[in-house]
Amino acid sequence: MKNERNAGRKGRLTQAQVEELNRRWKAGESVAELAEECGISRQALYKRFQDAEYVPARIDYSVEGELCTRIEVDFRKEQIQIVNYVTELSKRAFGYEEHPDWDAFVDFLERYYLKVSGLKEKQIPLLSERGGQYSLADLEGVYDGRSLQIRLGSDENIPVFRFSKGDLMYYRSDTDGYQLKGITADRRYFVKAQAVMAGVKLRDWAVEIIATGLCKQFGIPCVEQKHGRVVYGKTEYDAVYSANFELDGYSFASFENLLERCNRSSKEEEFIRMDAVSKLKWCAEQLAEIGSISYERAEKYMLDLAVLDCLVGNVDRHMRNFGLFFRNDRKCFELPLVFDNGMGLFEHDYYRDRYESFDEAMRTVYVSPYGEDPFELMEILDKEFHLKKKYPGIVEPDYGDALTTPFALEYEKRMCELWQRFD
Repeated sequence: MKNERNAGRKGRLTQAQVEELNRRWKAGESVAELAEECGISRQALYKRFQDAEYVPARIDYSVEGELCTRIEVDFRKEQIQIVNYVTELSKRAFGYEEHPDWDAFVDFLERYYLKVSGLKEKQIPLLSERGGQYSLADLEGVYDGRSLQIRLGSDENIPVFRFSKGDLMYYRSDTDGYQLKGITADRRYFVKAQAVMAGVKLRDWAVEIIATGLCKQFGIPCVEQKHGRVVYGKTEYDAVYSANFELDGYSFASFENLLERCNRSSKEEEFIRMDAVSKLKWCAEQLAEIGSISYERAEKYMLDLAVLDCLVGNVDRHMRNFGLFFRNDRKCFELPLVFDNGMGLFEHDYYRDRYESFDEAMRTVYVSPYGEDPFELMEILDKEFHLKKKYPGIVEPDYGDALTTPFALEYEKRMCELWQRFD
């Protein structure tokens, strides 16, 4: 019997056939007639038209204005493809994962954006309703219907990190204080909560952020610290978080450990009796020799540390928070980024309200390992190194507006006046 209506089950339509039928439909032909011609249902043909026009969403993931990862998202097939534009694992959207699956993408949204926007994980399938038109407007970023630009480092939202006891890597112990530190589950960030001394929550986190700002002004390479919060148990703390440099293949070796490897020590009487400049140069000599680094670069690193510690009145520059980075892929040492600058500007000192004057409070402030008053040390450094030539273009340091206590504001005022007097 002849099939005059060309009815019956047909083979699968080719892409070219779908495109031709779609053209005819847009030209005015009925979907029902075209479907009957092909022997498929009207709903099935309409779905093929939708599928033919479907364009995956594009998410551009940037850190500090630099495009780091481009993500092509097919919500219908629940598949993603990525292109990384940076080598640093800490800047990539999926870290070390080169071929992340859909679960990794769901986790990516959950960790960075859904919590901020108020959406929940179960709502992710609702992000795609019609072809390439996605309802992503509620997510942070700029969305034009086809692409979402997500930027880290430029948002005003303060992230909250939740840690359990098993997540914490270190309790900073003191005579009567502690500080919570941990690495996030994805290993992307190192998080350090504010120190607590004698039951008082300190504002050392604010000093860390001020120090980061000063480093940017002075061109000092540093571990950039940003404001966050930590929830541990039922208590919430202010905190700072920073990129975990170990993801990029770096390990930190402290100055004390480096000296121990060479059977040397900063506790010997010869070092203790040195003046400040001699101590700085001796440390630079050790770093240069042990790390096979030029002395000039090692000296500038030590000078950067000393200048920053003077600027913020850091009283905690011990031998374990400066040293060298070891780059694992090249098997060599490099000068590290400056970090751990929070114990200063009197925000570390829970006795500050008991002092009657600024000069009395300053008796507790000295810069290690030099044992010098920060204002006196800054003058010593300027006499030796001519600081305005080392750091050109700095009229006066800018501390921002985070300082609130009278002693901290007085410290800022006097340090700015001192800097202005330098030639």
